[in-house]
Amino acid sequence: IPALASFDAATTATTHGFCLQMLAGLGMAGDLEPDATFVEDVDDLVVEVVGDLYVRRFARESGEPAVDPRTALAVARSAIGDPQARLVQTGAPDGSSAQLRYVLAADTEKEVNRRKRMRRLIDYDDLVSRLDDALRDPVRGAAAVERVRSRYKVVLVDEFQDTDPLQWRILETAFHGATTLVLIGDPKQAIYAFRGADLVTYLEATGAATLHCTLGRNRRSDEPLLTALGALFRGAALGDERIRVW
Repeated sequence: IPALASFDAATTATTHGFCLQMLAGLGMAGDLEPDATFVEDVDDLVVEVVGDLYVRRFARESGEPAVDPRTALAVARSAIGDPQARLVQTGAPDGSSAQLRYVLAADTEKEVNRRKRMRRLIDYDDLVSRLDDALRDPVRGAAAVERVRSRYKVVLVDEFQDTDPLQWRILETAFHGATTLVLIGDPKQAIYAFRGADLVTYLEATGAATLHCTLGRNRRSDEPLLTALGALFRGAALGDERIRVW
């Protein structure tokens, strides 16, 4: 009864909303400028930076550049658009198209972050990465973790199958093993791979769990439909051998 009476007092937020609240509560340890402006999209800034870097790199070269402007922008957008992606140099010779694409992507990433800082801009990816950095800081991380952890007795994460590796690392660092952490998810419903969510993260989290529970009855779909889908997909592995349709 006491839990039900105080149910409406519980914090309800998206992952990014949670990160924003935690960063604001951490003060200086949270690395959030008080006058920062939140922006949903930084594509205009990416276009600006790629244009500047492209002119700086190729303006004085004679002949056709090894990378055309359209390709340069596409590569940069891919690097900025997936915060989980790691830029890896392949050993291609200097001046080659592959080497120049890597340099443009890496330089764009650095310059976009620099200009965001300079202009006091923060986006969705910054909310997650800055909280992760704060919790793992070698000097202030322990205090930041304790401050975040002390605010909650129970943490429930819905739609966990759409959590990306960085978001899971935040949850694991702050709560796993110290706070009641409940993860609710169905890997067969994962739809956020385009934002970095992956099944590896889901499987890693389930492997770290001390208790597993399964919902045995679907109350949202008609039985004939479920029967038909089961007949169609039964035995299929969806992204991993451990995720099968039965």
